Amino acid sequence: MKNNHISIGDQIVELRQTHKIQQGELAKAINIHQSVLNRIEKGLRPARDEEIRDIAIYFDISADTLLSIPHQNSIATFELSNDEISMLQKFRELDDRGREAVVSTITREYRYVK
Repeated sequence: MKNNHISIGDQIVELRQTHKIQQGELAKAINIHQSVLNRIEKGLRPARDEEIRDIAIYFDISADTLLSIPHQNSIATFELSNDEISMLQKFRELDDRGREAVVSTITREYRYVK
């Protein structure tokens, strides 16, 4: 996997500049002192969970975006055959007892392929 990581500090600076928001304005909005935000932006202090959350909410982005975590959709890494799609549709129509029976059978049979 390619590492295109941008530090959270750089990400915050970029967001502020894009939205034309001063450091003090953001600090006040998320209820921290400007000097704390300055240290976070410079990489001298890690951002706390609640600060990450508040900054993400302020800019209306996900925390993953703020932390430069790429979105991954593991189901999209392979394609389902028509038979697999049909089985999945049937599985979804089963009640809890039926689903448990299918999962139990698959778990038991999978032991033989290892």
